[in-house]
Amino acid sequence: MRKLNALYFSATATTRKCVTAVASAMNIPLTSSINIADINHPPIPDYSKDDAVIVAVPVYGGRIPSLAADILRQIEGDGAKAIAIVVYGNRDYDDALLELTDILKAQKFQVIAAAAFIGQHSIFPKVAASRPDKSDMKKLTEFGKICSQLLDTEIRGELKIKGNRPYKKYGGVPVHPEGSQVKCISCGTCVELCPVAAINPKQPWTTDPTVCISCGRCISVCRQSARNYKGIKYNIIGTIFTAAFSKRKEPELIYPSKT
Repeated sequence: MRKLNALYFSATATTRKCVTAVASAMNIPLTSSINIADINHPPIPDYSKDDAVIVAVPVYGGRIPSLAADILRQIEGDGAKAIAIVVYGNRDYDDALLELTDILKAQKFQVIAAAAFIGQHSIFPKVAASRPDKSDMKKLTEFGKICSQLLDTEIRGELKIKGNRPYKKYGGVPVHPEGSQVKCISCGTCVELCPVAAINPKQPWTTDPTVCISCGRCISVCRQSARNYKGIKYNIIGTIFTAAFSKRKEPELIYPSKT
């Protein structure tokens, strides 16, 4: 029986929710489930042709997180079948899905299906609020069921993935979470869980903007609500972004062509 694994980057649990829905629909017990956004994540197992791996990442600025890309480039697929998923905040996933599938193929995975799903925007939460919603969950379930069928199917056709090479240049993030020194109790949770170590343990209400990727994890894990996006710059950008990208987009499910 083929072993099912999940390998994903999820800072605020949205990508993990998508992975869980797809895996549940495949009706195969998970052998391993690893969130590479966790600094102390378990060792990534060796994969083989008997494995299937759901690989999912969020989209930041049209690209996959560089930390995730670096980790994926250290893994050997050795013929394992991969299901590639990106989750984006309703603007566009640009070249991210193409980048992800390119990396997986280079690492000797056989990519049998790919998808782009929408999740609540991690910086401007009014955009795609509460997504993935019921409609998205139906699509996630549909995708998982079809992927399960593809596991034991000989794949001949190619996946037609949107995107360009060279990939879109990542332009960074103009805003970063800020902490409240008054609310902060220096518990160290945000310091421990920040994927890129952008928070000074001696002053955990501060953020190093040259390191921070604005994933939002520090906000989601703070029990004191001491961290958030704020300020005039954030409000101005948020107003413009929300007006431009609030029109609902739908998931894109991509399967091998029949040629």
